[in-house]
Amino acid sequence: MTDEDDDDGAAARTMPRRATAVATHHHLLLLAEDVDVEAIDILITSLVVGARWSTPGSTTVPGVLDLLPHAPGSGNRATLTGPWSAASFRDSLGLPDWVSTAFVLDVEPDRSSAAPEIPGGYGPLLDAFGPRHPVELERQVLDVVYACARRLAGALRVTTGVILEPDPASAVDLTLHSPHWLDPDALAAVLASAMPGLELLPGAELVHQEGHHLDGYGATWHADDRGGAHVLVEVEAAEVMAPAIRNAAWTQGGVISYLLRWIDDDAPSQPSRASVRRRERARAAIEKAALALHSAAGGEILDEDGFLVSPGQLSGAGADSAGS
Repeated sequence: MTDEDDDDGAAARTMPRRATAVATHHHLLLLAEDVDVEAIDILITSLVVGARWSTPGSTTVPGVLDLLPHAPGSGNRATLTGPWSAASFRDSLGLPDWVSTAFVLDVEPDRSSAAPEIPGGYGPLLDAFGPRHPVELERQVLDVVYACARRLAGALRVTTGVILEPDPASAVDLTLHSPHWLDPDALAAVLASAMPGLELLPGAELVHQEGHHLDGYGATWHADDRGGAHVLVEVEAAEVMAPAIRNAAWTQGGVISYLLRWIDDDAPSQPSRASVRRRERARAAIEKAALALHSAAGGEILDEDGFLVSPGQLSGAGADSAGS
């Protein structure tokens, strides 16, 4: 056995105690073996302006991804360190068997006063902290890391010990950001196949027909007539540039956002088979609509977490049969 092997063995023996201490004060992004570190870099840098590796990783040393490189000396910190092999501390932290690597999120805790109880709670992330929720910088970086966990089919272990495994299939909404404006009648024509029976919200078509300027408008599409679940289409000029497209040359002339949002007020807090079927039918229609809009107006498609989605990642098929 070489000295290097002995060092690795010693690290493995001491890691469970260290990991338990680290996890008491730090959140952990947990990933499966097939997730490449490069995917973390792409996702984080697409959401966090200026994020960069202050310490590049190697085969033996984890890297440090700085989420606040633009705020030196501010006293704030937000870094993601990894990847660490989870083999030696998976059992001690009660992690799922599929977890292969972990990234350590280092950010100063900042919590709200006790929030009142509300029916259905505040969502999985905030509910994992009990009545005192993360706020300000801690909340912002947790939202980013939680989004990464959902996109990569991973998990997030927060300092309370709760392990969150967001369902990748729960992300349904898509937005096309484009340099081109489609009038209401043009939008209806583009989406006729993807969303037959699309209804423009009252007033939009009349305003356009009378020659008045539209700052934005909306439309709705009902997948069936059995409830209030529907897709809301919102068209408006983007006031804030999405980080993922901030450097695209075509954005300099202004950006029009076409938001395709699934709304199901009847969905239970724990997805039922019926609500999942409704969601999957809506997903198929939304993907097909996003592809049609992209073909007509160009630009870039983003998912509801703000990550880029290539047209090749969308099937756009099955909208007519997904609910059967």
